[in-house]
Amino acid sequence: MPNIYSTPPDVPMPATSSPPGVSDSGSVGNVQRYAMENHTHASRARKVRVQSNADGTLTWTYSTPFPAGVTPIVVAVAEVASGVTDVVNVQVVDTPTNTSCKLLVNRTQRSVVSLIGLTVLSIPSQPGVTWVHAVALEP
Repeated sequence: MPNIYSTPPDVPMPATSSPPGVSDSGSVGNVQRYAMENHTHASRARKVRVQSNADGTLTWTYSTPFPAGVTPIVVAVAEVASGVTDVVNVQVVDTPTNTSCKLLVNRTQRSVVSLIGLTVLSIPSQPGVTWVHAVALEP
C-alpha cells in the first residue's frame, strides 16, 4: 500500500530565505518555491516624524539601515503650527549614508517693508525645536 502522507516530488517546498525587497518594477520569479503565508517584503523606504534640536540640527538614524553602499534619496519638510508666517526650510547636510543623514532646519521671519508695500524675508531667526517629516528612499 502506498504512503499517502508523503510529499510528492513535484510539490514546491517553502522558501528558505527572506523575500526580495519591493522594487520599482515587477519581475517574474524563477525559483520553484512558495512563500509562507506570513512572509514580508523589505521596504525600500524609511520614514520618520521627529523633532530637531533647538539650534535646528537633526541627525536621523534610520530604524533599519539600507544595504551597504546605498546612498538614499532624502526628502524632508518642516511642520509648523497654524498661523505661523515664518518660512521654514529643511535641508540635507552632507551626503546621506546607508545608516543616517543630517538635516538642518532654517527659519526666516517675514517682514513688511512699508515703503513699497512688499513682503520680504528678514534675517534668519533661531529655528527652535521643530517637527520634521522625512522620507529616505533607496534609489
